Amino acid sequence: MVTYKCKTCGGEMDFCGTDGFICQYCGSKAFLSDEDYKDNEKFRELLLQYNRSLAENKELDYSTDHFWTYRDVDVYPMEDGRPLRIEYMKKYERDGYTCYIAKESVVYVFGSQTEADAFSQGLDRLRFPASDDKLQRVFPELKMEIGLQTGGKAHAYLRRPNCYPAGMFAPWASAHLAWVISRMENICCALEFSGIEHGDIAPDSVWVNPLTHEGMLFGDWRKVGGKRSRADLNALRKTAIALAKNTGEPKELYRFLNSPPAQDAYADFEKWDRVIEDGFGGHRFIKMEF
Repeated sequence: MVTYKCKTCGGEMDFCGTDGFICQYCGSKAFLSDEDYKDNEKFRELLLQYNRSLAENKELDYSTDHFWTYRDVDVYPMEDGRPLRIEYMKKYERDGYTCYIAKESVVYVFGSQTEADAFSQGLDRLRFPASDDKLQRVFPELKMEIGLQTGGKAHAYLRRPNCYPAGMFAPWASAHLAWVISRMENICCALEFSGIEHGDIAPDSVWVNPLTHEGMLFGDWRKVGGKRSRADLNALRKTAIALAKNTGEPKELYRFLNSPPAQDAYADFEKWDRVIEDGFGGHRFIKMEF
């Protein structure tokens, strides 16, 4: 265990995580140096775990999510007879499932085990570059599976705070639509790397956090198939047009959205990057006002 003496008054200091050490007597602060870590590698690792935990807890702080509003609740009987209550803000009815925007989850309720399995199999076809350990955040992260008395199944996926379907914030001004397109291009590159087509890129399947400019792809993962065409890149353009407030400005945006996709997602992303440079003056974070 590491103890730290205050250099001001000599009192023993309290460890306060990322704030370092604070003296309980005089209030002075201090931080560990590399020299202090010598022979304390276990403490160093514990400190790193502690800091990671703080970051994760902050990232999943739903008290910051002021977009979410309770609308209604649906109840399903689980296999053990207990009720599964889904309190939701919005739900989407689809052939074979219902999708709910819940407080901390995106919940899919499938009418049968077969439909649930098909959805999971679509997600299982994703592959990620070894060098990119954050790319999985772009796709649904399973929290739990729940069997239902009806023979169906519920899947709960992580919904990060402030992350919603892009259609909820439409119409998008061009300056903000630009980063949504960038997120979709990034997603299409990940699909390209996996050798698959999603088949359901749309305003309610592309999810975004307008505060951090992150993106995710939900929608119907049962439609996933092997890469055969440029369908996802065409769907990206249709989705952007549906979300846009004005596709005419800048002119580079109009040309891109009304042009055929490049031969693959990587080349299309390069094509889009030129639009960012020539039409929007480069990559800039522009805060959305609500």
